[in-house]
Amino acid sequence: MKGAGFSLWIVPEGDVRRRLAALIAELARRFGGPVFDPHVTLLAGLPGPAESVIARAEEVMRVSNPFPVRFVGPELGNSYFRSLYLRVEPRPELLALHAAARDAFGRTDEPPFFPHLSLMYGAPPPPAVMEEVRLAVPDGFEARTVDLYSTEGEVDRWHRVRRLHLR
Repeated sequence: MKGAGFSLWIVPEGDVRRRLAALIAELARRFGGPVFDPHVTLLAGLPGPAESVIARAEEVMRVSNPFPVRFVGPELGNSYFRSLYLRVEPRPELLALHAAARDAFGRTDEPPFFPHLSLMYGAPPPPAVMEEVRLAVPDGFEARTVDLYSTEGEVDRWHRVRRLHLR
């Protein structure tokens, strides 16, 4: 599967990031699929140029404060980018940040926001892995940064363009 354009990702830091990155890499090794950076997608498929996306995203981040992200799950899904994921509790701060980003980019006809942190892309793993994953994941993290990623093309070509800080 291929991505398109740019995406805004809420990213964990420190030990939570390391733990989730290691889990994503281990699941990819065991069950196939690509390795990717842990993230909660705030908004995806944003068209360039990069400078324009950065400027709008910076405006949104200037009026947003750090907030807690809490995980629920894990859950199995039925789409390539959501085959195994952690549902994210839809806290008011997260919903407000999504709405501000959606408005800044003129995305009025977005599908309903489904906050989650994917652990696998591709085919879902066997259900027996769920307890193992449940024991390995942290409860959540403090959202302090949003990364702008180029998500054009294959997953292994995705890369961070800019790190933005919630104020």
